[in-house]
Amino acid sequence: MPFRDLTNLLMTIQQIRYCLGVADCGSFNKASEKLYISQPSLTSSVHDLEAELGFEIFKRTSRGTSLTERGSEFLLDARQLFQNYESLLNKYTGQEKKSFSVSALYYAFARKAFVQVVKEFSDMDYDFSFWEKRALNVIEDVAAGNSDIGLLYLSERNREDILKRLAANSLVFTPLTECGAFVYLHKNHPLTRKKWISLEDLKPYHFVTFDTDDVKSFFSDEIIKSFGLDQPITVADRATELNLIKNLNGYTFLSGASEEQAREDESEDFLTIPLQSLHDSDSTSFSLGYIIKKDSKIGKPANHYISAVKKILGIK
Repeated sequence: MPFRDLTNLLMTIQQIRYCLGVADCGSFNKASEKLYISQPSLTSSVHDLEAELGFEIFKRTSRGTSLTERGSEFLLDARQLFQNYESLLNKYTGQEKKSFSVSALYYAFARKAFVQVVKEFSDMDYDFSFWEKRALNVIEDVAAGNSDIGLLYLSERNREDILKRLAANSLVFTPLTECGAFVYLHKNHPLTRKKWISLEDLKPYHFVTFDTDDVKSFFSDEIIKSFGLDQPITVADRATELNLIKNLNGYTFLSGASEEQAREDESEDFLTIPLQSLHDSDSTSFSLGYIIKKDSKIGKPANHYISAVKKILGIK
């Protein structure tokens, strides 16, 4: 559908850049940090563009920001325009700059490996970016070329769906290792003395999560309903999640290659305890790996990143 009036449209490349940043981060707050602009200025710029276009690009809620149907259509074209603009600028100014970007689930080892790569290539004029997102957003980032590599896991419950999405986007998954499931708690939680924690143990407490779909990768629909995991407290950022876990005796789930590796996500105030499977048919085992575009050549930073992840996880 054409815009209502293109003759008076004063949309700028900067506004497009801001919108892409908000869409990629999932919130104005996170985007303002990534784009080095104050949140009020960012919000005002996007609002002005929406007023010019005559429709909302984003839905703002207490849980974060998402694209409207019209906004999603607009961002597809805007992203292509922005990429063409950068190519044009690079071609005629000679300012082409190499980049390396990673999209991953919420893994401490993923962040740690990225820091190592940045240190290794800091003298080579690279633009670096690291995004922590839901699995489907990780796939979207790599498919769109926004990230060179993505880290995610496959379980018995999400494997078929994830592999279909990867195939549809010409992406390939390379497994690295097997993971287990852990419960993430505050140090003062009543269950912290247990060696293993079962879902039955967790019934009286609040489940907190970034992603309501992610728990479906851990458990069957029947178990999700039986243990109240279909009614979580859903948050948009890590700080809110930790605050709720601390003050409500809440918990969340993590996957890790080992108990030692899972503890990388621990801090002075939070810890991880292995999750006990109900029975064999509800295994909490995952295959951790990375995704890239099919037939694409892995560059040096990506190779170093994969090696760093393997070293951190003890993978030979």
